[in-house]
Amino acid sequence: MSRPTTLSARAAQRLASGPLDPVTLMCDVCKVDRLHADAAERMAVALLSSHPEFVRLPSGHWALASTTASPGGVSAYTVRDVDCAGSTPSGSLLDVDFAVVDVETTGTSPTAGDKITEIAIARVRGGEVVDVFAQLVNPQRPIPPYITQLTRISWEMVRDQPTFREIAPAVVDRLAGHVFTAHNAAFDWRFVGEELDRGIGHLLAGPKLCTVRLARVLLPALPRKSLDHVTRYFGIEIEARHRAEGDAVATAQALVRMLRIAEDEGVRSWPALEKMLSTPTAKRRSTASDRRRRAFPLPASEDHIA
Repeated sequence: MSRPTTLSARAAQRLASGPLDPVTLMCDVCKVDRLHADAAERMAVALLSSHPEFVRLPSGHWALASTTASPGGVSAYTVRDVDCAGSTPSGSLLDVDFAVVDVETTGTSPTAGDKITEIAIARVRGGEVVDVFAQLVNPQRPIPPYITQLTRISWEMVRDQPTFREIAPAVVDRLAGHVFTAHNAAFDWRFVGEELDRGIGHLLAGPKLCTVRLARVLLPALPRKSLDHVTRYFGIEIEARHRAEGDAVATAQALVRMLRIAEDEGVRSWPALEKMLSTPTAKRRSTASDRRRRAFPLPASEDHIA
């Protein structure tokens, strides 16, 4: 294939594999490392809007018009919300489906270009861990040495793995109909949401649950609420710390224990759980019997993975 000689031809080549957000597209087309979102959008409009072969999707992503109508083309990736639980979960708390997510990344800021290197989703249903999805991801950028030292994920491990865009449909399928759950959920939500939006134009939406917040309310006597401290409290062993699957499974097992504690305290539905979490921790009263009961957590052997 001959090398594109104009910016619009270069854009067409980049968009041949699917829609892209303005920042990614303009950085690639103009061969620059970083652009502000507003500047990238203005550049994309100036460069592409006068060419009928390009279309701007409702998400703000750009795509090739010739592929939006084809069965296997961009139409499969046009914008729609990924509403994890559809509507607000109802019924018993044990009937709510949770997708416990953990991601390993190249850094801390998805908006500054950091990407996911590994993702795991452990689904909890009926108070049990029922299945686990785990996948290494090619971030299409270098992995800093300190990240490799922490996660033991190297470039050699991910260079032949799929990009996030390639696994995005599988991620969407596993999140749909579930409450997005994570330990420090804001971090995982930002990365997954940014990757889905950037890759296939999906917008992450729906209810989410942070197990750090849950631990603050249900385990007030526990001095620290990190994943290491919460799992140690429950006697849960993390098989591979700072790897997505090990952390996701351990978080899911901790979630199961905390849901049982919540039920013991009379919290038996999702609305009731949301109400409990909206109450400042300092206003909750913990009785001596509560504290004694919490000193004897349920053993990890009671979890199940079907």
